Amino acid sequence: MPDATISRGLLSDQVYEVILASILDGTRAPGVRVVESEIARQLGISQAPVREAVKRLVHAGLVESVPRHGSYVTEISPEEFTVARTMRASIEREAARIAAEEATDSSLEQLRAIVSRMQKAIDADDRAAFRALDVEFHRSVIALTGRAVLARLWDTLEPMLVSQRAIGDPGYLGDRSRVVSWHSDLIQKLVDGDADAAADAFAEHASGTLDHPSA
Repeated sequence: MPDATISRGLLSDQVYEVILASILDGTRAPGVRVVESEIARQLGISQAPVREAVKRLVHAGLVESVPRHGSYVTEISPEEFTVARTMRASIEREAARIAAEEATDSSLEQLRAIVSRMQKAIDADDRAAFRALDVEFHRSVIALTGRAVLARLWDTLEPMLVSQRAIGDPGYLGDRSRVVSWHSDLIQKLVDGDADAAADAFAEHASGTLDHPSA
């Protein structure tokens, strides 16, 4: 007989991925309520694993729980969002500067593989996968620097960037293949080894100035 605790744990993991995907693909926008009973009914399961999944999302910063009001996809003020954008640009600028000087062939190949998977996600019209890969790309650049302080700062900021659609905005109206090209260009900046040029390119990308079809 299977362990009930393990089974429930595995189910909670699956529910977590379902809710996360709905945040990534834009189905659940910032401020939208996450109703545990509704999700449980849709999935045909009890509320216990849903409750556990939501708690994990709250811990990750993607969902916030408001006492006596319920849980909502994290939403911040425009002023806080501006600060988050600025911090992201600063973190990625420094990471790119280091990566341009220290990235190995294997780490660059890892980034190319992520970009290749991004294009496949576009071809499959899988917006959740596309956003997850976009996040993975930037997280990987941070990681390859080997600087723990940058990794900790990114870990703190990433949930806010994801919930506020500051990475791979699911509402982007332009050609998503352009987004793939932008990431390929970022890799080339690292390959070129010009630390200042790489830092500027990553900061511009992180600032969101390229996120509009007319840009």
